[in-house]
Amino acid sequence: MQLTSLVLTLASAVSLVAAYPITADDVNCRSGPGTSYKSVKTYAKGADVKLSCQVYGDDIFGNAIWDKTSDGCYVSDYYVKTGSNGLVTKECDDGSPGGGLSSYNGKINRTEIISRGQYWVSRHVPYSMTAEYPDPQGRKYRTDCSGFVSMALHSNAPGFNTVSLPDIAKSIAWKDLKPGDFVGTLGAGTGGAAGHVTLFLSWADKAHKEYNTLECRGTYGCVKYKRPVSWKVGSYTAKPYRYIRVVD
Repeated sequence: MQLTSLVLTLASAVSLVAAYPITADDVNCRSGPGTSYKSVKTYAKGADVKLSCQVYGDDIFGNAIWDKTSDGCYVSDYYVKTGSNGLVTKECDDGSPGGGLSSYNGKINRTEIISRGQYWVSRHVPYSMTAEYPDPQGRKYRTDCSGFVSMALHSNAPGFNTVSLPDIAKSIAWKDLKPGDFVGTLGAGTGGAAGHVTLFLSWADKAHKEYNTLECRGTYGCVKYKRPVSWKVGSYTAKPYRYIRVVD
C-alpha cells in the first residue's frame, strides 16, 4: 500500500510539469531573454519544451515574455504554444538575466529595465499621481509616468518627477536611443500636466519616425504605446535621455 501511494504521488508530481510545443522551425534558445544573447541551441517545430520559469525581455512581435526551459536557456514565448498571452509559470527569481540582478540605485542593464517596466504593464497598474505600487522586490513607487520610469530604472522611490528626472540622466541624440532609455518633456517648468515621460522599447518603423513605448498614461494606466518622435506636451517637445547608471 505504501509503495502504491508513492507511485501515485510521483505520478502526480510529474503530471504538474507541463510541456509546450514549439511553433516554428529552428527557434533559437538563448543564454538570456533577448536577441542580443547568444544562441546555445535550436528547437525544431513541434518539439516539446518544459519551462522552469518565465521573465520579461525583448519584445518579439508584441510578446515580451521569455521562457526559461529545462535546458537552461531562454526562448521567446512568441514561439511557444502555452495557450496564454501571460505567464503560465513562476517568474524567474534565481538570478536569471532580467530577473532582478540590480541593486537599489545601483547599476542596471537594459534587459532588466525593460523587464521591470513590463512587470507593471503586464499587471495593467492604474495611473495615479498619488497612489503607489510595488516593484518586483516590494518597494513602492508612485504610479504616474515618472514614478514608472523611476521604478523601471530601480532608482529612488517613490520616484523622481518630470522636473527632477534629468538629474539622473544625460541627453542623447534620437539616433542613439536603445531599449531602456527614456523620452520625455522634462526639466524646469514641466511639473504636473506639463510633463510626461516614456520608456523607449523599440523603433516602430525603419525610418525611425515612431517608437514603441512602455509608459503609464492618464486614464489608460501602464501600457505599451506608440509615439512619434518629438511629440509635444503644450509648448514642450519631448527629448531622449539615458540613465547615468545603465550598463551598455
